[in-house]
Order: sequence, then C-alpha cells, then structure tokens
Amino acid sequence: MNVKYVLNFLGRLLTQFSVVFIIPLAFSIYYKENPTPFIIAIMFSIFIGVFLALIRPEGEIKDTLLKSWLEYLLPERMRYKEAFAIVSLSWLSISLIGSIPYVLIGINPIDSFFESMSGFTTTGASVLIPEKLPKSILVWRSLTQWLGGMGIIVLFLAIFPSMARKGAPLFQAEYPGVTMVKLKPRLRDTALSLYKVYIFLTLLEILTLWSLGVSLFDAINHAFTTLSTGGYSTHSESIAYFNNPKVEYTVAIFAALGGSNFALLYFLFKGSGKIFSDEEFRAYISFILFFTAILTFINTERFNLFDSLRYSVFQTISIMTTTGYTTIDFDLWSDSAKLILLLLMFIGGSSGSTGGGIKVIRIYLLIQYAIQQILRAAEPRTVRAVRYGNTVIKKELLDDIAAFFILYIFVFVVSSLIISISGYDLLTSISATAATLGNVGPGMGLAGAGEIYTHFYPHIKLLLCFNMWVGRLELFTVLSLFIPSFWKKSW
Repeated sequence: MNVKYVLNFLGRLLTQFSVVFIIPLAFSIYYKENPTPFIIAIMFSIFIGVFLALIRPEGEIKDTLLKSWLEYLLPERMRYKEAFAIVSLSWLSISLIGSIPYVLIGINPIDSFFESMSGFTTTGASVLIPEKLPKSILVWRSLTQWLGGMGIIVLFLAIFPSMARKGAPLFQAEYPGVTMVKLKPRLRDTALSLYKVYIFLTLLEILTLWSLGVSLFDAINHAFTTLSTGGYSTHSESIAYFNNPKVEYTVAIFAALGGSNFALLYFLFKGSGKIFSDEEFRAYISFILFFTAILTFINTERFNLFDSLRYSVFQTISIMTTTGYTTIDFDLWSDSAKLILLLLMFIGGSSGSTGGGIKVIRIYLLIQYAIQQILRAAEPRTVRAVRYGNTVIKKELLDDIAAFFILYIFVFVVSSLIISISGYDLLTSISATAATLGNVGPGMGLAGAGEIYTHFYPHIKLLLCFNMWVGRLELFTVLSLFIPSFWKKSW
C-alpha cells in the first residue's frame, strides 16, 4: 500500500471538491441568508486538500511543486488496494467536510455528520426538520444527494482528465453493481455519458414538477433527490405535502428511472431497445409489479381500491429503489404490509443505478444459483450453468455474490443486535439497520416514516453512519480497510 500516494490523491480531490460549495453559496446570497457556513467550508476543504496534496507519493520524481500540481502525476499503475482506500476515504472525508455548514448553523457535530453522510450516500435518513432550515442549507442537503447518486469519484473522472487517465480501478471501486459498465473506450467518456443522462433526467423532472404546480425551489430540490434515489425533502411530510396524485406518480416514475441501470438508459436514449431485453431490467420491473399487486391487495383492508393502488405503487417504488420518499405513514400499515416493505429494502435497485440495497442482479443470480444447487442434488450427473442472457456466469463471480450476501446479512445482524442491546425495540433495530445499510432512509418503529433519527443515542448514530458508508460502497471497498495486511507496504 502506497499510503502517501493515497493521501496525495485525496488532497487533490478535496481541493477540487471545494468548488461544489459555490452552488449553495450562491443560493444563500440570492435568498439574503448568511453565506459564512459555505465560505468557511470552501476554505477548510482547500486547506486540508492542499496540505494532503503536498505529500509526495513514494516513487514520484522530485520536481518543482508547480509541475507536480500541473501534471497531477500518477503512478504507472493504480492497484485496487490504492483505489479502495482512495474511494473509501474520499467518501468519509467529503462527508466530514460536508457537515461543516450544518455545524456552523448550530447543529451538533454528530448530527451534522449524520446528515452529511446520509446525504452523500443517498440514504435520506434525517435528524433535522426541513422547515427550520435556511433555504441554502436545504439546497446543500439536496445537492449532497445529487452528487452522491451517480458517484463523487465518477463526477471527478468526468471533469478532470488527469484522474480519468489511470482511474479505472477507482471507477470499479465506486460504481454500484456486480461489474463495471464501460460505455466508451475512454473511461472519461463513459463517466461523461452517464452524467449526461443523469443531468438530462434531472432537468426533465424539474420542468415536469414545475408544470404540475410545484414551486421552482421545491422542484429543483426534489429532482435532485429523486434521480439520486436519496429522498431528502424540503417538507417534513415528504411527498405527502403536495397531496397531488400527478406529482406522486411523476416522482415515482423518475425514482424508478433512478433505480434502473443508467448504462441501459444511455442505450435507450441512443435509440437502442437493449433495455427491454435485459434480464435484470425485466426482473426489476417484475419485482415492482409483483410487490405492488401484493401491497394493493393487503391495503384494501385499510383503503378503497384507488387509494390502495395509489399508496402501494408509490411506496413499492420508493422503498425498492431506496429513494425513501413517503406519501403516507406506512408504519401504521399491517404487519404483513410492513414485512413486504422490509423485504424491498434488502432487494434495492438495479446494478449501475443510483439505488442501494443488495441489487436486483445479485438477487436474480442467487435465485438461479439456488435452483441449480437443488437440481444438482436431485440429478448429480447433469451439468447446469447459471446464465445471464446468453452469458454463462463464472463460478468466481457467483462466489463473490455469495460472499457479498453473507457479509451483508452479517453486518445487518450485528448492527441490529447492537441497536437492540442499546435499548431499542426489535422493529426499530432491524428496520433502522435495513434502512441505513440499504441506503433507504425511513424505517419503522422509532425510525419510521413519520419520525426522524434525532432521538437515537450518539453511538447508534455513528453506527448507522457506518452502515450508510459501507452500504453505499457495497461492503468490500470499505471493509477491506479493516484488514491489517491491506495497509502493508508491498512496493
């Protein structure tokens, strides 16, 4: 592990990250609010970034400081060790710096870090009441989710050629899903293509919501947090505030798009129908339809058929895509309905989406693999392979998926146990863990749709922050940091 190189790269990233504070700073000036929190955040990000960037990576040719800054020298080959460390520490440090504006408006440090981590990881679990926040802070909350949705590293790979030049391991370490999708021969072009789709859909949702009577400010904020499947709202009632079925269905559609594979959306915009033949996308739509039908049936005991369908469609899409918006307090639903929603928290969105959870493709392949093992026990001489379309899935990939699933459940169980031991009821413990590990946001019980996470003990908030962090980067990237041999110098 080249630790100096990791710190140097992290410093360059934080220096460039300071630019994003200009957006909420502009809103604070426009709304005549105090711009100081964002000015200090810019200065702090630059200061820490420059300090770390001055650390010379081992193996770098000694040269003038100016040349090292202009050329952004990188080692000839970035290994996955360095990539995992850079991505994990980047998300952690950016969440810490992103908490500065909250601290400077009087929020305690742990709550500020919780809100920032929840934003960047697109979890949407909140400890704040939106109506009590300045508009510029609301914009910052929404922007953190929009930036975190497609990925912070992917954004900088798209903007800065020096990072994209040898940053394929970074892309792989951050990009959600089983495999990295490369749309273009050049990595930077792939990142740009993904962001073009992301920006287009964001603008389209802003215009659609605005045309439906939503204020421009609310339309911007909710578009930022819908496509990113984040779920932060400018209102405590979330989407229920608007009480408009057209707004609800619009948000549901864009949340479903956010939970889809953006590579397939890119091909769709290019005129290709590849998305409709993709097995994961078909499974994704099938899950949504299947669980919507079940919830609609269950909820007819509480609502008429129209309202049951209305609430069930929205909450199925919102929870499965890990967006986390609500149109009703589903904590008041029947136990069977809540069990369905809890299951959806685990499934999550598609690979290559902004959604969290285990991901549809993993569930799809695990089901195939389980069926294959059952058939193998019944017919041991018959050779069968797990397929994805016409592709035979290698055993190594299936082992990775099985390991991911086991680790995911292990983290879930341990985290739930710690919360339960701390004095919280079982429903609160397991749903808060599922909601943060899957980057969903609202859970049940004391973490329910009508609640905020402010009443949790400080150490539990930090544990939930860890869940958000490890869940957003899909376990391996973060957990590898806790293996001592990972940090050993090997070159």
